[in-house]
Amino acid sequence: MLVLFSTRKDKEKEKKLSTEPFFSTIVPAYNEEKSIIATLQSLIDLDYPERKKEVIIVNDGSTDNTRELVEGFIKDNANSNIILINQENHGKGRAMNEGLKVAKGKYFACLDADSFIHSNALKKMLPIFEEDKDVAAVCPLLKVKKPESILQKVQWCEYIINMFYKFLNSKVNCIHVTPGPFSVYNTEVIRDLGGFSEETITEDLEIAIRMQKHNYRIVQVFDAIVETVAPNTWRELFWQRIRWYKGSVDNTIKYKELMFNKKYGDFGFIRMPTIILSGVIAIVLVTALLQSILSKSYHLLLYLTDIKFDFLTLIRNLNPHFNFLSLPFSKMFIAATLMSISFFVMIYSYRLVKEKISNHGRTFISMLTYLSVYGIFITFVWIYIAFMFVSGKKNAWF
Repeated sequence: MLVLFSTRKDKEKEKKLSTEPFFSTIVPAYNEEKSIIATLQSLIDLDYPERKKEVIIVNDGSTDNTRELVEGFIKDNANSNIILINQENHGKGRAMNEGLKVAKGKYFACLDADSFIHSNALKKMLPIFEEDKDVAAVCPLLKVKKPESILQKVQWCEYIINMFYKFLNSKVNCIHVTPGPFSVYNTEVIRDLGGFSEETITEDLEIAIRMQKHNYRIVQVFDAIVETVAPNTWRELFWQRIRWYKGSVDNTIKYKELMFNKKYGDFGFIRMPTIILSGVIAIVLVTALLQSILSKSYHLLLYLTDIKFDFLTLIRNLNPHFNFLSLPFSKMFIAATLMSISFFVMIYSYRLVKEKISNHGRTFISMLTYLSVYGIFITFVWIYIAFMFVSGKKNAWF
């Protein structure tokens, strides 16, 4: 609450670039034939001098028509500075490092091949580096592109609400991930840190924690918009979140020396423990819920056994009695408080990103689904991750 209502430094006048440094965008692509052209077109349309930017596509062993589509796009945009690198399938980390080897920009961005950048985004992000030399990365405002199904609308709500937490984390320098959709980096800093990890399944989270370890700043902005395609089935979403959360736990363990280390301030004392604690809390709560359900079911079964499952007699002898004073007021108060906080966060989030709750058919049903069903879904994700740790199941890109 103190962080939320503290003075906002981001209300200062809009910052503008004093120079136009050369800028590179690295686009790692694996089987992205459905979206790669639109992604590249959004980069061509960036409001930035053509002579001052380059696009590096790293085709990570695609087995579909990604390579052919990119080659055709390069021919159609001969006046643009576009480079295609083809490699065997080694993963996103290797693809980013191959692109980083040839990148000429003072700053560079990663843009996932299923994401699309608004034309003014770059001019909103680069001035942050000029203002503070300790800034190593700037993250954009991330939204779901054209959500159609209820599931995509649920994720649309989730992304917007996540920006609220990014807003709080940015205020206390606790951002722990620089998302693949167009996070912008200081090229020299990333090269000095040794580039991206090729061992993890969440290289964007690993590099962010590594930047925090070396006391660099990561800034979140809210006026540079990037849209990304969200999974459209629960199965796709499940495996995506397994990768995200399992990777976050792996890297938290890898950098465990940051945890509760006063050298890293709020990041060490708040952000790092919370990454794992959120999963532990989810598992504990669902375990307690299941225990309660099983216990009550067992006692009900014993009672039914005693009356020899005589349901008719049971129904005839029902004598409903309601006592207002016997209501669990403390639990009701807690539930009402939590729901109030949830709606406050939701409303604040929408205002923060300048969206309307009813915009483009994103209905109350999707919000209700997010507040109820989605939390249970994420709990099952954490349970599977716990199973992976116990069973020794290896990570995969899914």
